[in-house]
Amino acid sequence: MGRIAEVSIQQVIAACDIVEIIGSYFPLKRAGTSFKANCPFHTEKSPSFHVTPARGTYHCFGCGEGGNAIGFVMKYESLPFVDTVRKLAARYGITLIEEAGSPEQEAAAGRRVKLLGLHRDIAQWFHQLLLKSPLAAAAREYLKARGLTSATARNWTIGYAPEDQGYYQDWAREKRYGDELMIEAGLFALRDEQNAGRGLYARFRHRIMFPIRNDHGDVIAFSGRVLRAEDSPAKYMNSPTTPIFNKSEVFFGFDKSKRAIHKAEKAIICEGQIDMLMAYEAGIDNIIAPLGTAFTSHHARLLKRHTDQVVLCYDSDNAGYKAAASAFAELSKEGIFVRVAALPAGEDPDSLIRKEGVEALRQRLDSAKDFFDFQIDLRAARLDLSDTRERMRVLRELAENLARLQERPVLDAALNRCASRLGVGPEELRKMVQAHLAQQKKYGDRAAERDASHQEGAEGEVLEVPLPGLRLLMQLALTDGAARRWLSSGAAPAVWSGLVGGGFLQRLLDAPLIPQEAASITAWMTTLKPAEASLCAGLLHQPPGHADGLTSARHAVSSLRVIAVTAEIDLLQNQLRSANPPPDLVISLTAQLITLKKELTVLQADLRKIPEPG
Repeated sequence: MGRIAEVSIQQVIAACDIVEIIGSYFPLKRAGTSFKANCPFHTEKSPSFHVTPARGTYHCFGCGEGGNAIGFVMKYESLPFVDTVRKLAARYGITLIEEAGSPEQEAAAGRRVKLLGLHRDIAQWFHQLLLKSPLAAAAREYLKARGLTSATARNWTIGYAPEDQGYYQDWAREKRYGDELMIEAGLFALRDEQNAGRGLYARFRHRIMFPIRNDHGDVIAFSGRVLRAEDSPAKYMNSPTTPIFNKSEVFFGFDKSKRAIHKAEKAIICEGQIDMLMAYEAGIDNIIAPLGTAFTSHHARLLKRHTDQVVLCYDSDNAGYKAAASAFAELSKEGIFVRVAALPAGEDPDSLIRKEGVEALRQRLDSAKDFFDFQIDLRAARLDLSDTRERMRVLRELAENLARLQERPVLDAALNRCASRLGVGPEELRKMVQAHLAQQKKYGDRAAERDASHQEGAEGEVLEVPLPGLRLLMQLALTDGAARRWLSSGAAPAVWSGLVGGGFLQRLLDAPLIPQEAASITAWMTTLKPAEASLCAGLLHQPPGHADGLTSARHAVSSLRVIAVTAEIDLLQNQLRSANPPPDLVISLTAQLITLKKELTVLQADLRKIPEPG
């Protein structure tokens, strides 16, 4: 399975009805020749999200998101490009042509398909055992005691792993899944790694099986809940790392919750699978859970794509506090604001819902405290903060966490609040924060360096084009054939070279676009980064600057030339004002200044002769 051929991508783009596709996610209302709705990517009261079927694009005038049908599905469902093309191809009955990759790539892709198929099939087998088999009677009783209904079991495809591994072997033979694939999937394991002749054993036995899914709903692993405490000291056992699964990069339930997280602009994180799904079933649908592992930078980056606010809902014991502190350390690096919901002693979200109802949990979540207030309150309840040594201990902990904050205004506000609550001067606490930062720098924080390099290479930032004239030229390059030909012919001075966004305009002019053909533009947009696609969609949705595109282009180019020459004049004047320039430099700069001022006069006169766009 190699790269999708360009002709197939073009075929999918041509088949896409953007109104039908976006309208299948939420209702659109006709507004003249376009359609509009409240934007799904940010909260708003009046609709600023517009879909233009003639161009096959969408654009939000509120948050700036925009693109074509493929870009919308990618953004809305958090799917990669290839998966989006496959999804839309299946929707329109298009058979994709795929170009062969290297033998290694073909083998890896084929193995991945087999592993996904195995996980899909065995998840259904586990599920049917839970629903119907006498072997699963204890599992059904356990779930009933925990308040999980058969409807919940069906919604989450919860299953049961039999105790006798002979059932596994019979199933695998019937489905023609070999031992090698079952081992690679983490369902079987060798009894002796050094001696394969000693045979295999089933990893999950007499456990309730929770399927773990990737972002777009494929089963990629399992989490098995023990039914007999004596079988294992750990309540849950997860699948091992495989070619399709790494527990440090996945949240349980994220495939179901990601849209609600985006809509609520907030994610709730709890500790266990049952906590998560019980809260979700009770109506708190922006909730997820890590898979019994420490919170990682992968988790934080995944959440950052959907929200900048998190509420931690962990158990109210020492382990819960440590887990909250660990999660804060990773989330704060991504600039995510963290609050903590305090649960009653001995309670978790599941038990609180069963005892007091879902509203009791909602109240706890709504009254969640800023992480630093939570940290101070917890320490105040356990330590004597009037004791100098214990107060210093808390201050050092606070300083370590304050040092993680990325934005100065956020740091200042948190620092002042912490200092006030502990009765110390803000400068005293600031010195401790600075000392902690200095210590990090001295010994080298390699993790921080990795995070910084990740952020430097991150996509999705807004592409800024500050000059209106440059924006107009981009719009004309997309929409007006005569203006595009003039700009590309060399007759127009390339005044955009060196300007912010100038390189992107040149790419627009070099691209094989036909302004009158919407499919030509939307096809090219699939090659762009998200910020570039959004910029193009915004330009396409803006009204034209002038009925005569060529006149608009000439006016914009002349305006940019005036701006460029004015900037050169300012630079020369600043050089002349510098302290004691050499005489020969003064003569040279003065001569250049005179020439540029004459040129500016001519340019301004020419500009006045060209009608302004409007």
